[in-house]
Amino acid sequence: MPKLNSFKIRVETGDQGTEGPVMFSINRHTLPLENVTGDTGAGNIFEGGFDVNSFAHSLTLVGPEKGEWHIKKISVHFDCEGVQPYSVTFGEVMLDETSQANLWQDPPQPVFDV
Repeated sequence: MPKLNSFKIRVETGDQGTEGPVMFSINRHTLPLENVTGDTGAGNIFEGGFDVNSFAHSLTLVGPEKGEWHIKKISVHFDCEGVQPYSVTFGEVMLDETSQANLWQDPPQPVFDV
């Protein structure tokens, strides 16, 4: 598992948005995203990120404190130590105050011609 320097997230909200700060959890520590643009209203796009500089044993997007948040798509760009930056995309999910979406994906394995 490489050290996670930073990550950026792009969330496309579906037909049910949410209010309030967008929170994420890393290694069971819940924090707000930084450098945010856009918003999480219905049909809108939200972007944010965080300089982690730590090993990510877990990384999740936290559901809203109240109500439900319909997410059409989540894209995450990872910058990890010792590997090329990489991105992953996740499909549709519905989050509420009791749920979180897993964001962490190990970097792709190197490919060798033999």
